[in-house]
Amino acid sequence: MNLNLRWRLTIFYGGLLAVVLLIVGVTVYFALRSSVRATLDSSLRDAARLAASRLSGDEGNPKFSDPETDAFQARVPSATTLIVYSKTGQVTDRIGAPRIKAGLEPGYQTVGDTRVYTERLPDGGFVQALRGEAETLEVLSRVQGILFFALPLFLLLGLGGGYAIADRALEPVDRVSKLASSIADSGRYTDRVPETLGHDEMARLTRTVNAMLERLEATIDRERTFALAAAHELRTPLTALRGRASLTLNRQRSTQEYEASTKELLEISDEMSQLVDRLLMLARTNQPLQRVQLDLGDLTVGVAESFENEARVRDVKLHLEPGAAVTSGDPQALRLAVSNLIGNAIKYGRAGGNVWLRTTTSNDHVTLEVADDGVGVPSTELERLKQPFQRGMGMQGVAGTGLGLALVAAVAEQHGGRLELKRASQGGLLAMLELPAQLEG
Repeated sequence: MNLNLRWRLTIFYGGLLAVVLLIVGVTVYFALRSSVRATLDSSLRDAARLAASRLSGDEGNPKFSDPETDAFQARVPSATTLIVYSKTGQVTDRIGAPRIKAGLEPGYQTVGDTRVYTERLPDGGFVQALRGEAETLEVLSRVQGILFFALPLFLLLGLGGGYAIADRALEPVDRVSKLASSIADSGRYTDRVPETLGHDEMARLTRTVNAMLERLEATIDRERTFALAAAHELRTPLTALRGRASLTLNRQRSTQEYEASTKELLEISDEMSQLVDRLLMLARTNQPLQRVQLDLGDLTVGVAESFENEARVRDVKLHLEPGAAVTSGDPQALRLAVSNLIGNAIKYGRAGGNVWLRTTTSNDHVTLEVADDGVGVPSTELERLKQPFQRGMGMQGVAGTGLGLALVAAVAEQHGGRLELKRASQGGLLAMLELPAQLEG
C-alpha cells in the first residue's frame, strides 16, 4: 500500500492518539469506580457508627422502632439497611428488610450485589449496614456507555485535525516539489519558492532551496557568459588560422613564403593551445583538492626564479620578502596562481620598473602580495578583471588571454580563500592572494 506522507503521519498520530485515549478512558473508568465505591463504603460506615453510638448510649436499650428514633432514621442514608446482632449472633433490631445474610466479620464485604459493613458493639454484639450496589453499577454503566461513544468520536476528530495539521505543515514541501518538477520540465531556473514565515524547519527549508536556486542561477549565468566569451576568444585565432591557410593555398608560393606562412600558422596554433590550456585549468578549479602542507613563501621564491629572464627582458627588478606562510592545498594549482600574479605584474607593469613580492601570516590566514609601480587600474575596473577574458583599459595591445586573474580568483576560491585587487601605494596594481593558514607540526 503506497500511502503519501500525510496519511502516514496521520495514521501514526492516530495510533498514538488511540493509545492515549484508551489509557485515559480506562483510567477515568477505574478512578470513577473507585470513587463511587469509596463513597458507598463511607456512607455505610457512617450509618453503622451512627447506629452503634445510639445503641451504646445511656438511655437504656433504645430500639430503632421507638417513636423517638424518627430523627435518627432520617439521618440514615436511603436504601440502607441496618441490622443489630447480639453477641450470640441473634438479630435484636433492624431498619429495613435485608435481602441477603452476611457473616459477622468486622469490616467490608460484598455479598452478591450488596455491599456490607460490620461494626462491633461495646457489649460484644454487632451492627451491620447493608446497601445494594445497583445505583453504583448503573452510574458506572452510564459512564462506560459515554466513554464508548466519546472516545471513538474524539479519535475521529483527532485524525481529522492531525491530517489538517500534516497537510498544512507539508505544504512548503509540496511547493518545493512542484517547483523542482517545473524547473525540470521547463528549465526556468529563475523561479523561486514562496518563503514560509518564521524560523521553523519548513521556513529554513524554503529559504535554503531559494538560496540554492540563486547560487544555481548565478553559476549557470556565469558558465553561459564564460562559454560565450570562450567561443568569442577562440573565434579570433580560428578566423586568422583559416584566413592565413586560405591565403597560402591561393597561389603557388616560394619555399621562403611557405616557411613564413607555416611559422605564422604555428604561432596562431600556439596561441590557441595556450588559450585552451588555460580554459582547462580554469575548469579544473571546480574539482576536489588533493591538499598537502606547503609554505607559500617558498613556493613564491621558486616561481619568481622562473621569471628572471622575462624580468630581465623588460628590465624589471623583483623585490622578494618571503615570510613564513604555511598553508595547505594543491601545489600545482597554487603555483599556477602565483605564476599568473607575477607574470601579470611583469607584463603589465612599467618597463624598467619594480615588482614587490611579499608573503605574511596574520591570525588565521596567509597572504601573498604582488605589487608593481606601473600605471595601475582604475578602482571601478578592479572587480571586472577577476572575470574571464577581461583585460585592463589600455592593455589590449599586450599579448594575453585575459584569463590570468580569473584563474587566480578561481584557485583562491577553490582553496577557501580570496583574491583582492587594490591600487598599490607605488601607483600600480596590488594583488593580494589570501588563503587559510595551516598550523605547523
